[in-house]
Amino acid sequence: EDIMPLTKPLLSSLFLGLFIPMAMAVDTIPTEIIQVGTFHKGEVPNVAGRNWFALMVNDERAELKTAAPTIKTVFDGIMDDESNKASYSGKLVEMKGPAPFLIIRREGLKTGPIKQASIALADSNQLISFDNTKYTVQHQCKKRAEGEEFQQCKVYLLGNGIQQWLGDTLENGDSDFTDTISISWAGDLDRDGKLDLVMEKSRYNNADTVLLLSSIAKPGKHVHEVAKLSRQGC
Repeated sequence: EDIMPLTKPLLSSLFLGLFIPMAMAVDTIPTEIIQVGTFHKGEVPNVAGRNWFALMVNDERAELKTAAPTIKTVFDGIMDDESNKASYSGKLVEMKGPAPFLIIRREGLKTGPIKQASIALADSNQLISFDNTKYTVQHQCKKRAEGEEFQQCKVYLLGNGIQQWLGDTLENGDSDFTDTISISWAGDLDRDGKLDLVMEKSRYNNADTVLLLSSIAKPGKHVHEVAKLSRQGC
């Protein structure tokens, strides 16, 4: 009789101990982005798995659809011995139908049309119009000293009274070694009424595609990075 009242709380604690970590694991799927194409080992997952969304984009509209990408191991012309299939390490990302602009795995995304921003060029800057608000991706560059090949620049996103640093570049339009930062897509991907971005960062022989969302932005910031797809050249 003295044991029974103690047993139920103990069992409840044990069950809670088992179920809480499982629930947490379900809610913490890492955000990932991939694109259709061929990649080196380590640049994309070995297997795509589930819970992907395709960002379909044209000039007029953007839409999120459920996606079922596949990832196959293929010959990598840089890393592998073509005569030895066991050495193959390249990754081929494929998806049926038209190629999406981006394939995203993130909790909380919903299918359907999404509000898209317009992007225009103005000299070295980009002008983004979204929901009656104007944003500028502005390159603030130091004056190039005599004899210097590259110009050092800081790139900012300006709008709504907020200036957020996006990264640094070394710019020289005539050189293969130029660093660049540009916005390739903008719109409300997470449906919070604020601007989200897909940013391209390129350097000699490698490039990153970066997804930045407004819904988890820190105070005084427009967006926060949630995923990055890095690609290496030769």
